Amino acid sequence: MTDNGALLFDGASRKQAARWLSQTYPEHGLRPLLHGTPYEPLADIGPILLEAAPGSHLHRAWSQGDAGLEHAVWLATDLPSDRLFNSLQRRLRILSPDGREFWLRLADARPLHMAWQAQCQWPQGFWYGITEVWLPTPNGPLPAWSNSAPELDCTAAIQGLNAQITLDWSLLEALAHDKDSTQEIAV
Repeated sequence: MTDNGALLFDGASRKQAARWLSQTYPEHGLRPLLHGTPYEPLADIGPILLEAAPGSHLHRAWSQGDAGLEHAVWLATDLPSDRLFNSLQRRLRILSPDGREFWLRLADARPLHMAWQAQCQWPQGFWYGITEVWLPTPNGPLPAWSNSAPELDCTAAIQGLNAQITLDWSLLEALAHDKDSTQEIAV
């Protein structure tokens, strides 16, 4: 396991997510992925990146399934936070094989868990800079995907939200499958 890590938090899972995170985990460098984009007004509910090294307060809280973090995704990475932020921004919008664009819910463990259960594989270079993707479960964190080549990047290093990566149909279908048709918003 790496010495560094980051937590991706889906702000739509909690009202006033950015405020709650900054008050509860102020030392973890809150960075909304929609910051600096045309979607800035949604930044507080869009995916939020937080520094969360193994053993940190935030990582321990997530590992123990603390309330509010039960759908967050933990990433093992050695990338500096700015590079990780830019890399993840480039992965928020993806293409289907027929060329349609979709938003990818990278910060919500529920669709990612469905893809893991379906044994889907990500395109090589998708998880650039990330060595492992961990998902929460009732029995503790699950190492869903390992990346043996974190130096590979299948995107051009440009800023913005332009879709650059095509996901295959099996992965898209698994990510779209929703075993719980209702989305809960915590108060």
